[in-house]
Amino acid sequence: MILHGTSISPFVRKIRLALAYKGIAYELQPLNPLTEQEVLLKRHPMGKVPILEHNHTDIIDSTVIAHYLDDVYPIPPLYPGNALQRARVRWLEEYAGTRLTSLIAGVLFYQIVLQNKILNKPCDHDAVQQCITHHLPTALTYLEQQLPEDTYVSTHLSIAEFSLWSIFRSGWMAGLRTDNYPKINQYLQQIEKEPWIKSLMDEEDHELKTFYGETTITIPAP
Repeated sequence: MILHGTSISPFVRKIRLALAYKGIAYELQPLNPLTEQEVLLKRHPMGKVPILEHNHTDIIDSTVIAHYLDDVYPIPPLYPGNALQRARVRWLEEYAGTRLTSLIAGVLFYQIVLQNKILNKPCDHDAVQQCITHHLPTALTYLEQQLPEDTYVSTHLSIAEFSLWSIFRSGWMAGLRTDNYPKINQYLQQIEKEPWIKSLMDEEDHELKTFYGETTITIPAP
């Protein structure tokens, strides 16, 4: 099994966590959408990562890949619990991959890490400030209201945890801190207690630390 993509992508990170959780051996094959778009478009019509290659077939889109992994390797499930719990898992996976990704990855990580640190281009400070003061407080307040007390979204770890943690990890690299959102803070810290997640964090820190944002970003309380 081969996972194609770049390790700094929150969607690639999400699937790496899913594979690790299921104990599935895989090879991470670097494929950068910024520099290898022509190659990528031959495997994905929208030029996105990750791509999971299994049995000489490409599975594309992180959510499709997650469902595929559950179909082929059902234990432990990425979508556990009863119908209502699975609906909550799917919604928070969607919320992480759309609204939160557009703000945390699309603005903070893109401007502070990718543009400024990796591509050596000017950061759009106005876009960053607009995101911090106007958009993220609303998005994080909503997420606080959806998270359970002192537990995971379903009966145990799920794709919701991997999706949410992955995007907040990208935000953390840009300097994002959630001190004013205690439920989110506690939820993320609980996930990071898993030793194999800590192992991935150590790996990322070793490879990427020089690109992390140098200023702490604390989102205002609602």
